Amino acid sequence: MTWVGLAGIGFSSPSTAFAQWREATVGSESELYLRAMQSRGLFGGEPVSIRAYSPPVVDRWGRDSSALAASAPAHPWSPRFRHDSARLWLLPATILGSYNSAFAWGLNDGAAWQGRGVNTVATLGFGGRWRWLSLRVEPMWFSAVNRAFTLTGDTSRGVNPFVDGQRPFNIDLPQRFGRARYTRIDPGQSELRADLGLFTAGLSTMNEFWGPGVRHSLLMGSNSAGFPHVFLGSSRAWRTPVGRVSGRVTYGKLSQSDQAPASPNRTRFGSGIIATWQPPSGKGFEFGLARFYHRDWPTGGLTMSDLKAPFGALFGDSQITADNQLATLFMRWRAEDDGFELFGEFGKNDRNADARDLIVEPEHNGAWLMGFLKTFRLSERTLWMLRTEVVNGRVAELQRIGRGQSTFYDHAPITQGHTERGQLLGSYLMERANGFETSVDRWTRSGRAGFSLMYRAMPSDLGDGVAKATARSQWYAEANGVRFLGGQELFAKAGVVFDLNRTPTRDGYNTYLSLGARLRQH
Repeated sequence: MTWVGLAGIGFSSPSTAFAQWREATVGSESELYLRAMQSRGLFGGEPVSIRAYSPPVVDRWGRDSSALAASAPAHPWSPRFRHDSARLWLLPATILGSYNSAFAWGLNDGAAWQGRGVNTVATLGFGGRWRWLSLRVEPMWFSAVNRAFTLTGDTSRGVNPFVDGQRPFNIDLPQRFGRARYTRIDPGQSELRADLGLFTAGLSTMNEFWGPGVRHSLLMGSNSAGFPHVFLGSSRAWRTPVGRVSGRVTYGKLSQSDQAPASPNRTRFGSGIIATWQPPSGKGFEFGLARFYHRDWPTGGLTMSDLKAPFGALFGDSQITADNQLATLFMRWRAEDDGFELFGEFGKNDRNADARDLIVEPEHNGAWLMGFLKTFRLSERTLWMLRTEVVNGRVAELQRIGRGQSTFYDHAPITQGHTERGQLLGSYLMERANGFETSVDRWTRSGRAGFSLMYRAMPSDLGDGVAKATARSQWYAEANGVRFLGGQELFAKAGVVFDLNRTPTRDGYNTYLSLGARLRQH
C-alpha cells in the first residue's frame, strides 16, 4: 500500500483508546496537546520550562485524566490519555518518509537530517518501570539520499565545500552533509532514570526543552539530536512556603559533524543549570533562569572546575577565552479561565566584563523570544489553539561603534558554536538573525489538524543593517496533522518554502512532503 493510500484511510477512520502518556517526549504530538490543555488549567502544577516531564508526573496526570473521563469526556483526547499501570511495554514503531524538491529542509525533527530528495526515518523501542526506576530505549535510524543542490554564500572561503562561506569558522552548521547518502543510527529518546520522592537523577540521550516557549527556545529544544548527558534535579515541583521551585543540573558530551570548522577537539563538555519558581498554587506565573556552557573536552579528563562551570562567575574571568556561556531569564503568565498565555525569554551569549557592562549595554550579544497562545474550548470534543512565537537575535547597532558582536549561536574559540552534530540546539528561527512562527491547531477525537506560517531573516553579514540587494529571507507555509486509526497514528506534513535572494541572482523555491505512521504492537 502506498503512503498516499495509507494516509487516505487514516484520515477517514475513527480512533480507539490507547495510553499515550509515556510518549510525551519533547516535540511530540502528546507534548503539544499537553501544552494546550495546561492553558485551560488541566494537568498543571509543574513548570513548562523544564521538559520532558518526569514519569511520576506523567503517571499522576494519567490518573487524573482517567478519573475525569470516568464521569465525562473531559477533553478531546481523554480516551487516549488514560492511566496504564504496565511495568513493561513496547513503544510504537515509527516509520516516516519525506521529500525535498530543491534543497535541504527540516525543522524540529531531532537527530534526523532531511536533505534534498527522499529521506527515511524509523524508530523502535521499549520502556519499563519498576518502583522508582524507569527505562526507555528508543533509537532512531535515518537515511538521506542527500542530492546535490546550489549552496549559498561564498563556499570557497570555508573549510570544505559544504560550509557557508559567510561564517566558515564559528559554527558547525553545514548546508549539506557531504556528497554521498547520509545514514546514521542515533540513541534517540532513550533514558535510564531514578525518581526518589522529590529528586531525580539519570543518564539520557533524550531531547530537553529549556524555556517557556512551545516550539522555540533560546537554549535547547528538538531541532537537533539530544546529546548524551547525566542529570540531577527535581522529579516534581517542590512545594515551599514561598512557592513551588524546580531545577535541574546537566552534564554531557557534545559532538560535531564531519563538516565542522577546524578545531583541536572534536568533542565538547556541555554543562548547564535551570531553575524555576511558581506561586504556591502553581497557577498564574512562572519565572526562571538557565545557563549552559560549552568547553573543549579536557584531554586529561573532567575536573572539579568543569563540574562547577554552571555555578561559576557571571562576569568575565580567566575562563572567558576557554568556554562559551549562554544564559537566559524567562517568564510565563497564563489566565486559565480564558485559555491565554503570554511568555518571554531574554538571553546573552558570553559573559559581560562586569555588572556595569551588563546594565549599560544589555543588547550586546543578546537575543529575545516572545510569544502567546490562546485556546478556544468550543465543545467537549473539540479544542482550538492559536499560537505565535517571535525570536530575535539580530546584531545591535553597537556594531557601528566597534563593539564587536556575533550571531547568537556562533562562537570562537569554541568553533562548533551552540550545536550538536551539525544542527542547532536552540531555535532554528535564529539560524542567522530573527523570525516568527504562527500556527493554528484543531484537536478532535480523531486527531489533530494544523497550519503554520514561518518567516526567517538571513542577513549576509554581521552588520546591524543589510543592503536591500543582499537581504535574504525565507517564508514557509505548512499544513500538518495526525489521524488516529484504531491504536495507530498516521501523520502528514506538506509545505512550501520561498527563499528570497537565496543567491545574488535568483530566489529559491522548495516543496516539502512528509508522510508517516506510528504503529503500536498489541
